Amino acid sequence: MTSLPPLDLAGTASQFGEEWWRYPEILPIHEDQFLAWVQPIAPSFFSGKSFLDAGCGMGRNSYWPLKYGAASGVAFDFDSRTVATARKNLAPFSNCQVEQLSVYDIPYENQFDIVFCVGVLHHLAHPPRAVAQLVKALKPGGTLILWVYGKEGNSFVLLFVNFFRWITRGWSARSLIRLSKALTFLMQPFSYAPWKSPYLRFLRGLSFRHREAIVFDQLLPSIAHYWTREEALALVAGFPVHVTNVTHTRGMSWTLVATKDAISTNDNFGPERPNLVKGE
Repeated sequence: MTSLPPLDLAGTASQFGEEWWRYPEILPIHEDQFLAWVQPIAPSFFSGKSFLDAGCGMGRNSYWPLKYGAASGVAFDFDSRTVATARKNLAPFSNCQVEQLSVYDIPYENQFDIVFCVGVLHHLAHPPRAVAQLVKALKPGGTLILWVYGKEGNSFVLLFVNFFRWITRGWSARSLIRLSKALTFLMQPFSYAPWKSPYLRFLRGLSFRHREAIVFDQLLPSIAHYWTREEALALVAGFPVHVTNVTHTRGMSWTLVATKDAISTNDNFGPERPNLVKGE
């Protein structure tokens, strides 16, 4: 039986279990979010391939590859409430299994055509340990997709969100929900101002509840890293992968797409070396 990490390594997994229990629904707009997070990967890329969704949350990021014709999928998360919600959302797909696992202890090796980890690494206490496991699970020649918070374009968000994270440390989920509703209401005029930010333009098309869920998502975690482009690239440096594309997603986050080297071994990642990178 696969061992789970100590509770201090679980970190924000249990906190996000609260989010997916309270906001479990998959919405059509989530497809737009998913395609932005995995760009420039197109829906057709998933057809006929196997995938691993590391830190699946309530299953919304596995849902779309399965709709696009993925041959099979494994989605996992650490919190039992999260896993229960994901199993319910992904129940229509018999070719997908949902497991309760730790990203630090993935029991797969050279198995998946695609491994993606969306919105997880920046909430971990030990991101390199997780990346090692993701690379191990990927087939040689397979595609690794990572989406993480960016530091560039987030200066105001960092100031605003970190302030509220500081004052709400130790608050109950019910209190955070109330604050999220209030902040969402107060932010509505701000989101409709003529800002040039692609992300703020995206927020205009969301329902109040979806915006509230995003605010709650930002207030909830005790760990939240924001990385520069170079720091994001450093996540995969030294592992047997070469980066093929880096995207500054909506001007506020980073999407890394990499291919696993065909002549590598998982127990010897080798020295750090330059990656071949396209995109911006």
